[in-house]
Amino acid sequence: MYWVDISNQVLIFFIFAVSLNLLMGIAGQVSIAHSAFGAIGGYAAAYLAVKNGWSFLPCVGVGMGFALAAGLVVSLPALRLSSDYLILLTIAVQAIILVVITGVSALGGQYGLVGVPTPSLLGTTFATPSQFLRLFVILAAIVFAICALIARSRFGLVLRGIREDELATQSLGKNVYLYKVAIFGITAAFAGLAGLLLAYYNGTAAPGLYGFDQSIAIVAMVVIGGSGNLVGSLLGAIIVVGTQPFFEKVLPFSPENAALMRLLFYGVILVVIMRLRPQGLLPEGVSLVAPLKRLASGIRARRRAPAREAPGISGVPAVQSAGGAPGGGAAEGRGREPAQPAPTPAAEREPEQPAAPATAAVQHAAGGSTNGARPGALMVEVHGLSKAFGGIHAVQNLELKMEEGKVTGLIGPNGAGKTTVFNLLTGALRPDTGTVLLRGEDITGRSLNRIATRGMIRSFQDVRVYANLTPLENVLLAVRGSEEQREARATLVTRKQAEDGHNRREIAMEYLDFVGLTEKAEHITANLPFGEQKLVALARVLAAEPDVLLLDEPASGIDKKWIDRIVELVAQLRDRGLAICLVEHNLEVVRAVADRVYFLESGEVAAEGTMDELSREQRLIEAYFGTTA
Repeated sequence: MYWVDISNQVLIFFIFAVSLNLLMGIAGQVSIAHSAFGAIGGYAAAYLAVKNGWSFLPCVGVGMGFALAAGLVVSLPALRLSSDYLILLTIAVQAIILVVITGVSALGGQYGLVGVPTPSLLGTTFATPSQFLRLFVILAAIVFAICALIARSRFGLVLRGIREDELATQSLGKNVYLYKVAIFGITAAFAGLAGLLLAYYNGTAAPGLYGFDQSIAIVAMVVIGGSGNLVGSLLGAIIVVGTQPFFEKVLPFSPENAALMRLLFYGVILVVIMRLRPQGLLPEGVSLVAPLKRLASGIRARRRAPAREAPGISGVPAVQSAGGAPGGGAAEGRGREPAQPAPTPAAEREPEQPAAPATAAVQHAAGGSTNGARPGALMVEVHGLSKAFGGIHAVQNLELKMEEGKVTGLIGPNGAGKTTVFNLLTGALRPDTGTVLLRGEDITGRSLNRIATRGMIRSFQDVRVYANLTPLENVLLAVRGSEEQREARATLVTRKQAEDGHNRREIAMEYLDFVGLTEKAEHITANLPFGEQKLVALARVLAAEPDVLLLDEPASGIDKKWIDRIVELVAQLRDRGLAICLVEHNLEVVRAVADRVYFLESGEVAAEGTMDELSREQRLIEAYFGTTA
């Protein structure tokens, strides 16, 4: 019976841990208040059950609803905080919630609510640990299944994008704040469920059940099991909860001292894990089932194999899938821990020639005329744009135009304000004065994601790919769905969404094919050469279907072979109708593709014209071009 009791506690804390892992491991939002959300759910359910005689199921709904509301409220000030300040905020929330609860006399004060009745569901009463075990197994399985569906859905992919790079995700048109609010609320609701189960199981809702040590224990479960691996949460819960008998039965401590020793143990093991194995025991992407599947597949293959190898077959390589793994198994069981073999350095091999896009989707991304714009139509107009940082005028009275099917070059010395211009155009910065018109519509001061959804999308000088995701996942995140405006509420994968997801995968592969990276689709992006990471970034912005593409130094930091490929792709995109603005220090790249060039100096347009015209001006030769003129 003792080990049944331990198993019940493992399952309750598994619900805590798997929901926190969804928030912390998948979405990258740290919270030390998970136990406090459990307290809200537990006290709400206990109050209704003890004071008003409510049955179990309505108490579950209300308890989870209160916890969800609390999570939404807490998420609002947390939206713009870095992880360090988010930790401090949630610690404060943990303390405040418990102080408020213990200060309300109707909730029992320091002693809590006692006499919580045994729950009944569908005519079955759960009174003994063995009976509770059946209920907890079912509920834990349901919560895990929902969390796994969310993690594997497009919603979950965007959450991982937010975890990897919030700014890059917003630049693709994603409302990251709405996603963060939603995931805070969802995971808080599951914490409320775990909290009310803890109250029903113990027959009381007391502050000691939801203290700071419990929040630390839940974090320890996630870190030990593996942040981002939901199965690892169960392993972490078993390890952390399983140490309780050791401190209570083996070591000669009183119950109070045993609790303190457990808290010390959690702290020590967190430090050790973060130092020696920060990815946890089961890193993200590692599956316990995949090795068994591969073993079974190998056994079946050996059974089907002939006794002797047929002549002429030896040495023929296995057919490669798009992901680069024999038999198409690149995605299955893909682990984050073992790094992919390092690719051949870019300087040692010729880049593949990018395949011409053959489908309508890629043709549209490559610049097919959109939104009724005619070839050569004016896409972007900038008038009087200015931005100052204190006494430094980064951009002054900028006048700029971009046309459909043309490349506009933006050149100038370091510090001239080129990247600031991109930040102003895309909403990353709000201008002091001036207007930005996109297809005649005033978009001045709109948010980054709203401007991206209107069709103007940028790349970044520092690439900002999702390093821990694959190129396919990078591009999938940007591919738009048929109901983009409702995507943040589509947290579960319905049959229609699953079918749309299959179509999106095909579209993403087409974009990767366009930049010549289909064979690297399932590799970890961080393991690719820098030149190929640039191509991943280009494929990603194309997948967001821009009408206006802002490229910030796409040829910087790569050798000539990759530069040639970038130039060829930019030329293809221009010829297919995209309006492109190119910031680049490599003047040969600008000369090769730009139709009109603006020379920026101290935030102002000092000259404009073709590259040949600018390179003949004596003042610019002396100031910037040097002897290359």
